[in-house]
Amino acid sequence: MKFYLGIDPGLSEVGFGIIKSDGRKAEFVDCGIIKTTPKNSFSERLEIIKKDLSEILSMYKYEAVGIEDLYFAKNVTNGLKVAHARGVILLTIHESKIPIYEFSPLEVKNNICGYGGADKLQVQEMVKRLLELNTLPKPHDAADALAIAMCTERSSKF
Repeated sequence: MKFYLGIDPGLSEVGFGIIKSDGRKAEFVDCGIIKTTPKNSFSERLEIIKKDLSEILSMYKYEAVGIEDLYFAKNVTNGLKVAHARGVILLTIHESKIPIYEFSPLEVKNNICGYGGADKLQVQEMVKRLLELNTLPKPHDAADALAIAMCTERSSKF
């Protein structure tokens, strides 16, 4: 079995999703969020993300890690802070010497739902079905990360 990690970058919440695959069927392993709080300074929040992600990266021997590209149309200031967090995430993965795949939100939705305009609930529902889960994966950042992990598994075959 090969393990894949998906990351949905953020500053307050970084979603992560872990799957394993035998090359034919993907199975759920774990998912959740790395949470930071505005009570911490910006640099402390980045440090928390790095530390917690390093722990997740040490849990399994990952074949590859996928991360979603940033898309922000409204709040540029918040988008820039998330871009810093994404940079820390990319560096942490790179330091672990694990191949990195990057996907736009449109690519993830197309790959998982067959429709680039799918909403959060549709993504959660498709992740639930594809991984044969009993309940919707929550929160949505973790569900998105599982979808990214599945995209990574599919992409790494080629």
